[in-house]
Amino acid sequence: MKNTALGLLIAVGLAGAAQAADLSTPYEPVPPPAPVFSWTGVYIGAHGGYAWSDFTSEPTDAYGGVKPDGWFGGGQGGFNYQFSNNLVLGIEADASFGDQKDGISTLLGDPTENAFALDYSTKIDSFGTVRARAGYAFDRFLPYVTGGLAWANAELDFHQQVTADGSVVVDNSASDKQTFTGWALGAGLEYAVTNHVTAKVEYLYADLGSKDFDLGTPVRADLTTQTIKFGLNYKF
Repeated sequence: MKNTALGLLIAVGLAGAAQAADLSTPYEPVPPPAPVFSWTGVYIGAHGGYAWSDFTSEPTDAYGGVKPDGWFGGGQGGFNYQFSNNLVLGIEADASFGDQKDGISTLLGDPTENAFALDYSTKIDSFGTVRARAGYAFDRFLPYVTGGLAWANAELDFHQQVTADGSVVVDNSASDKQTFTGWALGAGLEYAVTNHVTAKVEYLYADLGSKDFDLGTPVRADLTTQTIKFGLNYKF
């Protein structure tokens, strides 16, 4: 009996010591899981990029055509909504400003005697879109496709000069500016750098239809543009 009682006392003592040791060990709470990023929200931002265009008309095409290109910059704003299945739908409007230019010059003869000179030049100084966006969110990565309405302001300048026996007998100039409207399609990739700042790269193709320029006589022109842009957005 003495041996049994002694054994029980030893067992109880060991259990108490083990419990006391457990109580002395500091408690380390498990950190909560990091919140999943959501693309839902309103955003505004800025962008820059490069554009190249095809400006086709009968008089300019007869002399090789014009293809204005150049750098641009601008701003955008929009809204995204992310569904529970990670589908993201949104709408975005943007406006860009730049200096896309191209022109043709033709000179036949000697200007000091008899010559015929002809110049056409085009310039696109502003353009923009209002588009829907649809993408699939891979957490902070958002590949998407986009499409909607597009517009562009284009200018066409004309100058003609005829020289006979060293004297200018014809000197005509004309200029007109038109706003083209049409549609745009493209795709892009956006990445959430922080919970509020995102960065994107985007390609767009726009068919802007036809317009008549008044250069004394109507000159009908078609315009298509392509752009590649890089942008930053702030999401509220």
